Amino acid sequence: MIINTSLLREKFSIRTDGIEAVDPALKMPAQSNRMPIKLQSGNLAPEEYVVRAHNMHSCARMVAHMIQDYDRGGPLLNRNIAYKWEEVWNDVVSGYELAYNPDRWICVYHDGIPVYEFGKRHPFLDIVEKCDFINGGDYDSSLKIAEDIFKKAGKTSGIGYESNVAIILSLDKMKGRCGLIFRCADRTTTFNYQIEATKSRPINPSQCLRTAAALLEGIQISFMVGLNNEKIRLELIDPHSPEVRQTREARKRLIQLNGEITALETNYKVRYRPERPDFNRVIAESEKAAYKFIGENI
Repeated sequence: MIINTSLLREKFSIRTDGIEAVDPALKMPAQSNRMPIKLQSGNLAPEEYVVRAHNMHSCARMVAHMIQDYDRGGPLLNRNIAYKWEEVWNDVVSGYELAYNPDRWICVYHDGIPVYEFGKRHPFLDIVEKCDFINGGDYDSSLKIAEDIFKKAGKTSGIGYESNVAIILSLDKMKGRCGLIFRCADRTTTFNYQIEATKSRPINPSQCLRTAAALLEGIQISFMVGLNNEKIRLELIDPHSPEVRQTREARKRLIQLNGEITALETNYKVRYRPERPDFNRVIAESEKAAYKFIGENI
């Protein structure tokens, strides 16, 4: 299976100037992580999906699971035994995520229609996906069409749009490349890794994408750990507070994520440019830069 996709972080700012009686939920920014995926094998007709989720790593892991299941059992839709989307999502969500992210949500779209959804998302996202399908995948012009629909419905006076790429993935059976863009404590960093198959093991695209998810989640968690470490040092949070407990559990989660990354390095030839992110280094950098985020409390 050949995989070419990217994960986009998006924010739609909904303006409602001069519009009366608008649902307060519609005024909130529509934030999402978006990853399209085209699944195809041999002469079979492709299945195309878009996955949107609350955070980057959940979005990427859901796509990775779908790739794995398609590779093992063929097309996900119209199976004799229906594809168990809820079980897949439950498998994607870690115990740490379950405990510390009550706002998690996901939606899988096919032909612009949700085929699985969990949690609460902004309704504008559904309009965007429906327009994108009708418009034949020209995403930029689809955003404009979706904005016009909201305007005509009297729900907005305009929509601001911000986006940046977090993952770029290109894989086949023999080689692959994954680029990641993420924000550390005080800068935005870009790095990539290249994967080469061995004689006995062709590339597993699902594992490669799960590793990208592990790297992004690990960096995000490391930043939080460093920030909380500094709060604890400055006695800004109680030693028995939920934040302290979460920091302790986060360190355990980092061990799990490092294990996922090491598994890829064990199975394949992996080269990082520059070096693989060091979660301990991210924690230390976050501690040093904590004053920027803690502010007046320091």
